[in-house]
Amino acid sequence: MGVISILVSLLACVIALLSAYYARKSREIAQEANNILVHQNLRPSRLAVYMLMKEYARYCSTYSTLQCVKEVEGTGDLVEHIESLKLEIDNYGPLNMPDIETKVIEYQNKGWQLQRVLDKLARYEHKPHDAEFEPLEEDMHDILVCTRA
Repeated sequence: MGVISILVSLLACVIALLSAYYARKSREIAQEANNILVHQNLRPSRLAVYMLMKEYARYCSTYSTLQCVKEVEGTGDLVEHIESLKLEIDNYGPLNMPDIETKVIEYQNKGWQLQRVLDKLARYEHKPHDAEFEPLEEDMHDILVCTRA
């Protein structure tokens, strides 16, 4: 009778160890499924942030043209877009995209550089082929090329 009770208790221990092992595996599988679900749920927000950044880059790259055709006056609209970019992206919540967060800061800095160059150009009445303004126009071109990349 004593041997049977020992075997039954050993069998119960083995069953408890197996159930703990499978419970741990199922927890790991559930955690992985949750991670996949979170990733899939963030896709629309991430796409929206990408589209915001793309629109911002397009707006910055065409701003000097908009000024030339008198669609915008000064750099007020540009400053408004620069300041609102980070706020609009923050409205989507945490996206776990550190590379995008650094890119947003880089885009904002390029926007501020563009604003300063446009303000310098606006102070003077320059002609399109004036040698004095070539460095400023080259700076503007460099800023816009980096913003589009």
